[in-house]
Amino acid sequence: MNKLQKKIVDKIQEQGGIPFREFMEMCLYDKDFGYYQTRSTIGREGDFFTSAHLGSILGRVLGKRVMDLASNEGPVHVVELGAGEGYLALDMLEYIARENLPLYQRMQYHFVEQNPSVFNGNQKRLNMHLDRIIFYDSLSELNSLPSAFIFSNEFFDAFPVHLVTRRKDILSEVHIGYKSPNYTRIFKKPSAEVWRELEELGISVGEGCTIEINSGIEGIYRQLTEKIEKFHMVTIDYGYTQDELYHPERKDGTLMGYHKHAAYDNVFQLEGEMDLTSHVNFDALIHYGEKFGIDPKYFKNQRTYLMDFGLFELFQDGKEPTTTDAFQLKTLLLPGSMGDVFKILVQEKQ
Repeated sequence: MNKLQKKIVDKIQEQGGIPFREFMEMCLYDKDFGYYQTRSTIGREGDFFTSAHLGSILGRVLGKRVMDLASNEGPVHVVELGAGEGYLALDMLEYIARENLPLYQRMQYHFVEQNPSVFNGNQKRLNMHLDRIIFYDSLSELNSLPSAFIFSNEFFDAFPVHLVTRRKDILSEVHIGYKSPNYTRIFKKPSAEVWRELEELGISVGEGCTIEINSGIEGIYRQLTEKIEKFHMVTIDYGYTQDELYHPERKDGTLMGYHKHAAYDNVFQLEGEMDLTSHVNFDALIHYGEKFGIDPKYFKNQRTYLMDFGLFELFQDGKEPTTTDAFQLKTLLLPGSMGDVFKILVQEKQ
């Protein structure tokens, strides 16, 4: 039993069980032993990698969008949520500095990352751009801005979720108990928070199905609209529309664990050592965006977005793809690749 498991088991025994959401939150974000509080490496040496780890193409295309849409004068603010190890920030900043130095000199990059292990390492990686960057460990620390570009890459999929199931026509929220040496599932009446999400989003749970509910989305959109007057927001993540996500063919949900690049259905192990994740309900992002006056403008897979917004222009004028570029293009563009799996939602607040 590792230290985090002992902490979780002690809490379960003290309270007679805890909601699954609380179990997941402790596994990922416990201040002493949580996965995202202690890991310092992702990519090949870690448990997973993102599109930004494969090469600089994603960052360059997003940088080009900033160049295409930015005003001709005044400060240009970029906010990255869950900025991780800083690869996306580095690729965007280097591309803009190379292609449009005057714009780069007007930029302020707001780097939001709550993981202290990753956060401390980023300043060294981004050393050449530190005069352009402000680091935050929470979105709540962000100062008010008149306008901004907002980017996130695999941000919403890392939120703790509620597990909700219907058995014999009884709707229940999954709580976690413990009977040595195993965790147990306890089925209880859904919390008011879960009922609110189900009703607001119009979610129905099929008989024999278990689904994930992310109740943290509304709070993010509320904070963004309170802090930024106008913005162009690009969300990159894996997930589905609501009908697809909660279709009976996914009757067991999408919750998964990742450890050393292996995927696990059993998330009740390796507490604090394994990444836990679930697919994003993009209709929930659209709904809560519209609730706060944010309009959906574009929703397609990552491959299509890259082709629609400047991928091929990166290699015009005799610019040849590097070996790394060629590998990343294959990974992002071939059918069934990351470019198909990941979706991109663009929203704007005017």
